[in-house]
Amino acid sequence: MQEAILNLFPFKFYLIWTDSGKLIKLQFEFNFDINSKIISISSSKVLNWIKNFYHAFLDYWNFKENCVKVPHQIAVTEFQAAILNELKLLKIGEVITYKKLAEKIGFNKAYRAVGKVLSKNPLPLIYPCHRVIGTKGLTGYSQGLLIKQFLLYRELNYKFFDKMSKR
Repeated sequence: MQEAILNLFPFKFYLIWTDSGKLIKLQFEFNFDINSKIISISSSKVLNWIKNFYHAFLDYWNFKENCVKVPHQIAVTEFQAAILNELKLLKIGEVITYKKLAEKIGFNKAYRAVGKVLSKNPLPLIYPCHRVIGTKGLTGYSQGLLIKQFLLYRELNYKFFDKMSKR
């Protein structure tokens, strides 16, 4: 496995790849250092992978893509794959409830199981689980509720202004 810590405002990313260059773990937290930089790497082998992640993150951040698109690998069950694949269909600013997501994959009563799967999502932003909320509002997020709130606020405002500019 290969690892890197990368600062891209407003986040610090913790990345883990397989030796073949597939991202298997992505975690992030707020970091308000405005200088983009590599904080640490396990070997020079990851430099191209970091560059790919950097560009994919910028495409997502600048609303060119609905999620971060990088080569990745994830070991999941069929049920988990159905949930994660449905997440990839969500567009920027599109929000869905756990209940509605469970219904979309054909498991009407499995909204708690959907939430459990999303709480263990090893690749948030690739599988944008921040777009899933409870029927009564915001609920947990593996990267912290404040980050979920921030991402949703940013995406929903973009969606609003994008619609306004097309009038």
